[in-house]
Amino acid sequence: MPENSSQADTVHEQRDMLATRYVGAPDTFVGTDLLLSYKDAQRKEVVAPDLMVVFGVPAKIRDSYDVRKEGKVPDFVLEVASKGTYRNDLGSKKDKYEWMGVREYCVFDPKGGMHRPRLQLFRLEGGVYERVSGRGGPDGSLAVTSETLGLELRFEDDRLRLWDPAAQEYLLEYQEEHAGRLKERAGRLKECAERLQERAGRLEERAGRLQERAGRLQERDKRIASEQRVRDLETRLAGLK
Repeated sequence: MPENSSQADTVHEQRDMLATRYVGAPDTFVGTDLLLSYKDAQRKEVVAPDLMVVFGVPAKIRDSYDVRKEGKVPDFVLEVASKGTYRNDLGSKKDKYEWMGVREYCVFDPKGGMHRPRLQLFRLEGGVYERVSGRGGPDGSLAVTSETLGLELRFEDDRLRLWDPAAQEYLLEYQEEHAGRLKERAGRLKECAERLQERAGRLEERAGRLQERAGRLQERDKRIASEQRVRDLETRLAGLK
């Protein structure tokens, strides 16, 4: 279980972003803080990764993940460093995931001071983990590419973010995505209100022209009626002569 809010926030953020990414994939499982067990004829291991992603299994709720029953080893595992467990991240945990055959293993230190660099990714090559080369910026940012997820993991602004190079955008948490949809909806409503206001202005302008025309017609009718009365009067006078 997470030991502090920094670790918990990081785990939950990553889970939210990945769960949102694979929400329409019935064969992709994203799990956090589940017992992961693996057993063969010679050895059995149990570990509880902070986060794991498994492709090719049902996306259902689980209380634990037994590789033998599921028939599939996790494809990606993330461990977020904490004071009580960080010594195992690059030791016994790494050995277990390597032995199980987890294709990519990522270690992230959210607070700093436990791992250097703070973001590390290992990929299985010939049954052995090889550290994936990343890049660092002058501002302390770090980035490594996960072939398994098809994403770039970026540490920047004291936060682990997931960049989608295909879509050229960051994955968003549920709250961020929800806020984005609300902002987009507000924008559409504003545009609709502006169009309605513009239409109301045109209708008001048209109503003014119609009113003006009605006034002219009324004046014409009065003039015609007046001229008719004059003609009628002239006709009566002519009959009296």
